[in-house]
Amino acid sequence: MTGTHNAPGGEPGAVRDQLGGGSTPTVPNSGRRLRAIPENATAGDVTALRAEMQVAALGVDSWPTYGSPTWLRLAPKDPRAYAAILEAAERHRRADAETQRLDRLMDEDPVTWWREITADANAYAARQGHAIAARRTAEEIRTARDRATHREPHQLRATPGWPPIAIPGHPGRYLTHGQEISA
Repeated sequence: MTGTHNAPGGEPGAVRDQLGGGSTPTVPNSGRRLRAIPENATAGDVTALRAEMQVAALGVDSWPTYGSPTWLRLAPKDPRAYAAILEAAERHRRADAETQRLDRLMDEDPVTWWREITADANAYAARQGHAIAARRTAEEIRTARDRATHREPHQLRATPGWPPIAIPGHPGRYLTHGQEISA
């Protein structure tokens, strides 16, 4: 079944052409014109347009996520159930296409592939650079801990006006300002 380009609205040939997989650029749909398919459109682009058209034809604005408890409670003939299925199928198709594209890129140009798959991590690292640079390294933490636990003994000095200081390890010996007193 074929139709002519720019078929007038309401002509049965235009609808038959669309249903038969023809190439009519625009087809009337309840007074609305659908988007024309660009010359350089891929099969994925056409599939996405078709999914959008089908959801628009259902007349729903929102729907639950496919497989969610809310979706499972929908009646089988509820158009929101079909819209959720279309959305899930389109997301799966896009994810699969992206995986295939990355696999091809890995085979054809590994350097570009690596640059692309690490771009988000590199951007995150660049944003976090100042915060990471401000943190102490493991060696700095270890050195600070060693200094805190292995200090050199300090020299005892008595302060004027304060009571005498007991000298550790020498029972009965005290240090006062200016002199040492033995008990």
